[in-house]
Amino acid sequence: MGNNIAGSEVGQPRSIDAVDAAWLTAVLHTSGAIDAATEVTEVTNEPFAVGAGLLSLLYRAQPTYSGGDGPGSLIVKFPTTMPTQRGIADALGFYPREIRFYREVAPRTPLGTPLVHAAMIADDCTDFVVVMEDLSHRETTDQRVGASWEQTLASIDAMARLHAQWHEHPDLADLADTFPPMLNPSYLHGLPPMFAAGWPNAQLHGGDVLTPELVLFGDRYGDHLEFMLTTSNTPATLIHGDWRLDNLFFDGHDLTVIDFQISGLASGVYDLAYFVSQSIDPDVRAGREDELIDRYVAQLAANGVVRDRDEVVHQFKVAVAQCFIYGVANFPAYDELPERSQDLVKLLLGRSARAITDFDALRAFPEL
Repeated sequence: MGNNIAGSEVGQPRSIDAVDAAWLTAVLHTSGAIDAATEVTEVTNEPFAVGAGLLSLLYRAQPTYSGGDGPGSLIVKFPTTMPTQRGIADALGFYPREIRFYREVAPRTPLGTPLVHAAMIADDCTDFVVVMEDLSHRETTDQRVGASWEQTLASIDAMARLHAQWHEHPDLADLADTFPPMLNPSYLHGLPPMFAAGWPNAQLHGGDVLTPELVLFGDRYGDHLEFMLTTSNTPATLIHGDWRLDNLFFDGHDLTVIDFQISGLASGVYDLAYFVSQSIDPDVRAGREDELIDRYVAQLAANGVVRDRDEVVHQFKVAVAQCFIYGVANFPAYDELPERSQDLVKLLLGRSARAITDFDALRAFPEL
């Protein structure tokens, strides 16, 4: 059977309680996952990967069928109910990006992505739901453990294919209304208060990983933001934006990637810097940092895009510093987060801080 993606024509549930047998039957009929003679008679929904994501709620749906067979389990995704995270997602337009990616962009992208059965969003661009294949048969590694060297190379190769495919592509202009460029007013004016809101709690709960130099940088993060966004803005390609281990599913060197809520247009080096600074234990990359840059540059070239290595290194350092915001911005709601999410934001803060120091990232700033 072919695969279509169900939209609002099947009706849009606003919570997991509305994901019932009738709705899931309509979704799977539309996607072609079950034939006309097959129906879902019952569905059991359970929370999945609680605390793994900071912007969404995930559930595993297990349907029972009559008249035929269908997927044994599915992943259903809704927006977060945490006010701070939801406010960030709505203010920066994160949710419409994933819906458009799966419906329009994924088929044109040389990147392994999940089979999606439904992807829809409300007219006000806030509430959404995605139903996708369950990738639990693939290998995953906990974000807190960190990527192995082999997983790191597989990740770099996959992101380089993505970046090369969309490198200065003429269709980027059409995508820009949903996938904004890195340098845009929402980021320029919206990110500083988000960083500032988390910075006191980040120092309170994660101060042990912050050097005096990093504290000074954090105190003036907003002052440096325009330089960082400008540096990461070109040459434009489609970036994933949240290329971290929790979003990666491995089958040997083959990779399937999920979670395109933060995708946008920027230099692909941003994805590299984000992944290296957030998802690799410092001990794994120690002494091999140059290999990471060389691998990325070589894989871009193998896919037809030649980048100057010195420029890549400069952008990499600036982006490593820019990614400091990912751990910090989630600290305002630290006390409300599940324990796994608390561990995750502290881990991201610590790895980011270590990467800024190890790569001497702040030396790439003219005013520092």
